[in-house]
Amino acid sequence: MTELLDAVRSHRHAHGAAILREFVDLLALPNVSRDLDDVRANAVAIAELLRKRDVEVEVLDLPGAAPVVSGRLDVGAERTIGIYAHYDGQPVEPAAWTHPPFQPTLCAAGSPRPLPEDGEEIDDGWRLFARSAADDKAPVLALATALDGLAAARAVPAANVAILFEGEEEIGSPHLSEYLARHRDRFAADVWLICDGPVHPTGRPQVAFGVRGVTELEITVYGPARPVHSGHYGNWAPNPALELARLVATMKDADGGVLISGFYDDTALLTDGDLAAIAALPGDDDRQRHELALGATEAPGAALAERLMLPSLNLRGLAAGGVGDQAANVVPASATASFDIRLALGDDPVAMLDRVEEHVRAQGYHVVHDEPDAATRRGHQRVARVRRRPGYPAVRTPVASPVGDWALAAAAAAAGEPAVALPTFGGSVPLHSFVSELGAPVVITPFANHDNNQHAADENLRIGNLWYGVDLMAALLGAPPPA
Repeated sequence: MTELLDAVRSHRHAHGAAILREFVDLLALPNVSRDLDDVRANAVAIAELLRKRDVEVEVLDLPGAAPVVSGRLDVGAERTIGIYAHYDGQPVEPAAWTHPPFQPTLCAAGSPRPLPEDGEEIDDGWRLFARSAADDKAPVLALATALDGLAAARAVPAANVAILFEGEEEIGSPHLSEYLARHRDRFAADVWLICDGPVHPTGRPQVAFGVRGVTELEITVYGPARPVHSGHYGNWAPNPALELARLVATMKDADGGVLISGFYDDTALLTDGDLAAIAALPGDDDRQRHELALGATEAPGAALAERLMLPSLNLRGLAAGGVGDQAANVVPASATASFDIRLALGDDPVAMLDRVEEHVRAQGYHVVHDEPDAATRRGHQRVARVRRRPGYPAVRTPVASPVGDWALAAAAAAAGEPAVALPTFGGSVPLHSFVSELGAPVVITPFANHDNNQHAADENLRIGNLWYGVDLMAALLGAPPPA
């Protein structure tokens, strides 16, 4: 393994400028998930990138869906590794970005600089700013570069490789299960590596063995049929913003515990292995509290890793009237709260939505699922429209397992230090589709810097993390997964 990694490192060091140019070309393609024309252009470009590495590629389609780039590299091995990443990205607000999101900008110490010339030394601390630089086009480029490095060393992967690059992850992967079910033979693998997310906040390499699931809903409550003058009607017409605030306040206690009946009933208990893995994690909570300027955290004294093993109810947005320069002296006609629920192992997405909806009814609301007409609003003191978006459940592979040992060893070899074993990632990635459709174990092998501004303005990837990603891909391809 050491000889192979040395060869791959030598290749990327010699060709670093060309590698960055290829990455910049990929990042310059707009890729917001709901723009199917842009997303398709990305799929075509990625397919060509893989074909240059002698990967057998198909661009798979379903009606109304973003395409999936499917690749196979058959080396005649007994075992097969599956590699997943997604090439779509979150929406952008260009005005919020320091540099245009689809004009990739290389920065040194925060200042833009030209891309390096061939042979020029590349600093690991430089950062490349662009939408999807970290989430999640980097694995596409890292895999391609690792294959180049193996080819330069006249080496082949120790296992066959199945590749799936998806174009809908940022909108919940609505067609992933169908793609997997329709093309099981193309996606057959002994283990799937989910290449998404950041390394540990300490900078150490990290392998994650599960993800939270996710399910979403919005609750709208109603006041007058139209916004009315707060002088003429205030103190008389019920204010939906205030009513919604009261409703939301019934859902969690002061320490962050969810008060909705049954919310934790189905959550799987932590195993001895889970507890041991949590206890072995680097103590980083104090540094993160400082970085995030938090005077306190929910569940005082609880470690972040422990909280990730529980379902969470997150109020992600409120809308009612205007604020600041847009504020008007009115009683608004409606108010909306948007929630995501991160699910722990054992939690069912639909059952969680049912519990929230029943909680709303228990607070005295008549619940509807479509926009209520005037008669419905007149007929009930309180009306709430609940819009549901069922998601997918959590998945977890045991940390103490042959697959776990293999992935941790590869990460340690690539980074030159022991890897952190994280039982569950905080984010949600559609691992359940691989488990339910293919029956394969899944492991998350991230490499982006933890401060990459994922989903936000000024998303970025530290160049040293890109190089670690190349080495990680090479290390994973250099040893077959265990039987």
